[in-house]
Amino acid sequence: MSWIVPAILASLLWGVGFVLIKKSLSELSPFVTNMIGAVFDLLLWIPFSLYFGIRWDFFLMAVCLAFFASLPNFVFPYIISKSDVSLSGTVLAAYPAVTVLLSLIFLKESLDFLQLLGIAAIIIGIFFIAKPEHKKLKIAGWIWWAVFAAAVIGLGDFISKVAINNFGLYTFTFSLALCSLSSLAVIRIFDKEPVRFGKWNKHLYYNILGNFFLPLGLLFLYLALSRGPASLVSPVTSTYPMITVILAFIYLREKINRRQAIGILITILGVVMTGI
Repeated sequence: MSWIVPAILASLLWGVGFVLIKKSLSELSPFVTNMIGAVFDLLLWIPFSLYFGIRWDFFLMAVCLAFFASLPNFVFPYIISKSDVSLSGTVLAAYPAVTVLLSLIFLKESLDFLQLLGIAAIIIGIFFIAKPEHKKLKIAGWIWWAVFAAAVIGLGDFISKVAINNFGLYTFTFSLALCSLSSLAVIRIFDKEPVRFGKWNKHLYYNILGNFFLPLGLLFLYLALSRGPASLVSPVTSTYPMITVILAFIYLREKINRRQAIGILITILGVVMTGI
């Protein structure tokens, strides 16, 4: 079970990182957040990959897969800027359902009854989180973006597992670092909002620190994927909402109603069940 330690570390780093990023988005635009994140991708992943060695014979093929695996990582700032981080972050944590299903079908990984129950719990939890108070059968607007992002991120984890299996961890992370720049360019095509840098103050420090934790967490995710099945690693890493909810309540003073709290608990229980 050598994959479990890096998977848990990834979850802890993401839990802290998302709160810091959310706290900074009041003054910095999501695109600027992605720019800072891309810088840390290059600074962390390239030295790591070069130190352990790259298989250049597979480099071009690795870059193709790395681009599609990298692109989902840049949607997080846009989603968490649309709602409370404890809610949007929890919905995004449903992405293992996609990873588990794809891994079951295409990688022939096994899925037991408890994991199926976990996926069902995730879906039920999302409904509880998304439905606003005092309204019937109307889903909050941000939920559709969060669900779409969860599906894309789940696909990204699956692609990462395929790339790591075929080209190796270090060739993949090197390719991924380079693809951060192309992903940033693609995101900018669709992001029409003005680039807002904000002032050099605590919000920028929060953003820089958060963007250090997130790619470091991704590095631990890929390390876990290189050691264990995606159908187990992905759900374990998605338990970061447990950290995010606590920090968001303490530092961001975000309020959660009773039904949403139940939804968060059900969703967290679901992602834990899929990882047992």
